[in-house]
Amino acid sequence: MGCSNGGFKSLQLQNSSGFPFYLFFFYSPMAFLFPAEASRIQPPLPSSSISCRFTHGLTISVSSSSTKGYQDLSKHILANATTEVMAACSHNLRNLYTCQAAAGWKYQCTEKEVLVYYKVFPSATRHGFLGAGVIERPLPYVWGLVRDPGKRHLYDRTINTARIHKKVTSHIQLVYFVTDTSLCYLKQPRDFCCITVEAKEENLSVLAIQSVYDASMPHPCKEVVRGEILPSAWILEPDVVNGRDITRVIYMAQVDLGAPAIPARLLSSIAKRQPLVIARLAHFLAS
Repeated sequence: MGCSNGGFKSLQLQNSSGFPFYLFFFYSPMAFLFPAEASRIQPPLPSSSISCRFTHGLTISVSSSSTKGYQDLSKHILANATTEVMAACSHNLRNLYTCQAAAGWKYQCTEKEVLVYYKVFPSATRHGFLGAGVIERPLPYVWGLVRDPGKRHLYDRTINTARIHKKVTSHIQLVYFVTDTSLCYLKQPRDFCCITVEAKEENLSVLAIQSVYDASMPHPCKEVVRGEILPSAWILEPDVVNGRDITRVIYMAQVDLGAPAIPARLLSSIAKRQPLVIARLAHFLAS
């Protein structure tokens, strides 16, 4: 098991004149497991709808919230999430199935046949959760549940609300989540406005998720703490074991839950809950 610290830059998307639109993410140089895929999911060069300028970090301004604008953003979101996972596994997904992680991710335990990893951030309100496991069902069955936010509550009891706010294209959606944070020993629920992006690269099915601000989405309210989803993803890979079709699943969730922070003494137990969504998904599919 090897661990090392990876360097990530903080990127902030801000609104340009006219329409408010923000996106928050980390970025690092692209590296992928399969060379053939790299040309497909690398972040594109800025197009006419995206302009870049440097301030405290790299700031990307988007001229509008049109479908084209979302499509351009989706490429960056997919690249950000994939880069994070590839950094965690040292560019080989199979490492995560053998207790090996890098870029600040540390192996915690194996529970219910899911390997659990946790990443510490400088901010006490930010957390990185990662799980790797195998679901003994063909990929289309698993993907059908993972890609549908409306079915998340069927296998994730932390979700109170998962609502598609807007279907931008067949593979890009704006989604609103409300979570039950009492399971994390926090009193107030957290809500998240995010964008989800689906992609299929060779044999991998990827769902990337990240917080986004769109003026049409629900505004923060005093009863709920607005959280932020940092680059996060599901990565599904088909495999065959003993003649049976199975699915290898990696789930990475990076979040800022906002204040107050989870008590430090409880982090070891909390660190397992999000990765074990894989086990609950497997149980649901087996029932």
